[in-house]
Amino acid sequence: MSIRRLTGISTAAAALLALSAPAWADQSYAVEIAGVENGLRKKLELISTLKKGVRDYPTSAALRRAARRDVEAFDEALKAAGYYAGKAGYELSPSENGDKTDVLFTIETGPAFQIVVYEILYQDDAPDRPMTLEDAGVKPNGSAAGADLRDAQTAFVNALRESGYPEAESVSRRAIADMEAGTAHAVFVFKSGPKARFGELRIDGLGKTNPDYIGKLKTWEPGEEYERSKIVSYRDRLAKTGLFSTINVAPGAADEDGAAPVLVTLEERKRRTIGAGASYSTSEGPGGRIFFENRNVFRNGENLRIELRGSEIEQAIDFDVNKPLPLLPGYAFGNFEFSNETTDAYDARSLRLSAGLAKKWLEDRLTTHAALAFETSKVKTEDTEQRTYYASAPLSVLWNSEDDLLNPTKGVRTNLSVTPYLGSDTFTQAEWSARSRVHFGAGDRFTLAARAALGATFGSPLDDLPQNKRLYAGGGGSVRGYGYQEAGPLDAAGAPIGGRSLIEGAVELRANITGNLQLAGFIDAGSVSARAVPDFSEKFFIGYGGGLRYLTPIGPIRADIAFPHDRRDTDRGFQIYIALGQPF
Repeated sequence: MSIRRLTGISTAAAALLALSAPAWADQSYAVEIAGVENGLRKKLELISTLKKGVRDYPTSAALRRAARRDVEAFDEALKAAGYYAGKAGYELSPSENGDKTDVLFTIETGPAFQIVVYEILYQDDAPDRPMTLEDAGVKPNGSAAGADLRDAQTAFVNALRESGYPEAESVSRRAIADMEAGTAHAVFVFKSGPKARFGELRIDGLGKTNPDYIGKLKTWEPGEEYERSKIVSYRDRLAKTGLFSTINVAPGAADEDGAAPVLVTLEERKRRTIGAGASYSTSEGPGGRIFFENRNVFRNGENLRIELRGSEIEQAIDFDVNKPLPLLPGYAFGNFEFSNETTDAYDARSLRLSAGLAKKWLEDRLTTHAALAFETSKVKTEDTEQRTYYASAPLSVLWNSEDDLLNPTKGVRTNLSVTPYLGSDTFTQAEWSARSRVHFGAGDRFTLAARAALGATFGSPLDDLPQNKRLYAGGGGSVRGYGYQEAGPLDAAGAPIGGRSLIEGAVELRANITGNLQLAGFIDAGSVSARAVPDFSEKFFIGYGGGLRYLTPIGPIRADIAFPHDRRDTDRGFQIYIALGQPF
């Protein structure tokens, strides 16, 4: 037994040494594959034992045996690529200097065969099944390559599952070649199982959550013909609730009446979360936030979130509650917020209450909001002090197809909001924003991101607008390079005046330096006007700079330095921003 063990160790060690040695180190042969285009040659090189060079073959007999094995593998690969008449051969010859043996593989692919007939066969009996690919809406490309035949087979199975056959599965496929004509006849064999309708929902694994709420999320009605895509959509809905760490949804076996139950297995995640974040900028000082989140408060997916945030310019507390309304589909929401702002333009203490409804459209990418809000503020400037009271009806439309909150890599986010105010004054504000990005270069090494924003105020002159209802530009989330609210007109004391309308735009070029490090350069611009609508003839304030992004699992850590293009006496020479997440 001990001898066998030692032998095994020696063999393993020898294999390890062979794998760790570089390919072609002191090999007695050289390999070339001829007769095929580069794409197919690379695929053949990947399956060639000799080309990999993981071991040496010191004798001609051993080298020939290895070459024959490679030829057999090449022949199978040619058939898999649709070259049914293809064949491979090899020759051994001494190299020019005589120190190696040249192994030359010659490949004759012949014509790429085309499938001219697709035949569908079933191993079981069931009514109303599609008998052709066309019946199922599948349009194959005619290629005889194994991957293309597999794709057609998979598409047909999915079509069966979409048309009432939840147990459909592939059994086999084959191609019968006509070597003289260069064509082939493809034969697919399937089992469809019985046709089924959606039956009852059977849920397992619930703890806190109300089963009725889980039932309201379903994307079908009992008795409807089974469609796999509705099962997938239902699972996505369950995932978006954020309540579960494990979700499994699958059809059960159909009963005698053709009703297939939907089996749902869930595992609830922890209901409470505490989190924190920090930021720093020279314009706003150090900032931080801490939040507490309680999910599923009343067993029907409700979410309560309390957030405290603070910086040199603002301190606030937010209470948000969100109740899902699956039948809408959408949610009801409520908010209570108290904030204290201390800026160069004004000091304000504000209290705001709001509640409303949101409806989701187009697979949740489009969301419309409608709310009623009541707020009061005490606003101080160097010369004035006033108490304001407003009732408002915020309306908004949000399109969001981005794939991540902190580090989006694709998609578009755009929002349009209109808010009429009644109370201490009567006016309406409208704001629009949009952002997106494109990737280019080898491996999408470069990212060009852009954002834009417009704001307008109707119904009240600038002098009548309280300072905390005016529009401002400047700061880390606006025009980098200028102080908070300072990318606009200033009064005689150097305090921001604000405006009724706003224009902002920014472009940022990011380059991946290493796997986790990005280098960024950007230009931001903004303009504030006393006119009701954006005035492109007003002075634009331009900031520029660069920074680093360190990508972490929770999001990129961002550090930027920015400079004002047209620096005034009141402007700093530069601004620094440190935060979590891409700026847009």
